[in-house]
Amino acid sequence: MAFDRTWQTAVCLACDPVFATADAGFGPGRPSGSQEAPAVLWEADALRFAARYPDSGVEASYGDQWPAPCIDYWVYVDPGTMTARMSVEGWDARERIVDLTGDGTRDGAALAALFRDILGVDGG
Repeated sequence: MAFDRTWQTAVCLACDPVFATADAGFGPGRPSGSQEAPAVLWEADALRFAARYPDSGVEASYGDQWPAPCIDYWVYVDPGTMTARMSVEGWDARERIVDLTGDGTRDGAALAALFRDILGVDGG
């Protein structure tokens, strides 16, 4: 299976509504990386994120560098292992490794469910 722009776009279509529902200033997902190391990035407005999630600890994590330019939520794909590494900010979140199928719609639904859990939102 190819983790190409079509796959990345399908993942964005599945996850974008979750980030919109979070109401933390996230923009739409942006495909990134290369064919060998594809990724998807969602960026939130740092001040809006901190206001929406005051218990997230993002302000403290940046210390004197606050406010940050943005809050990043990444999905890094490893095509060789058919996994994705989710890297998110807030709540001292640990990275999560997710098994992928190579089907953007199915993988997007799985990733969206995890993002809903992390952000504590319903639907999306």
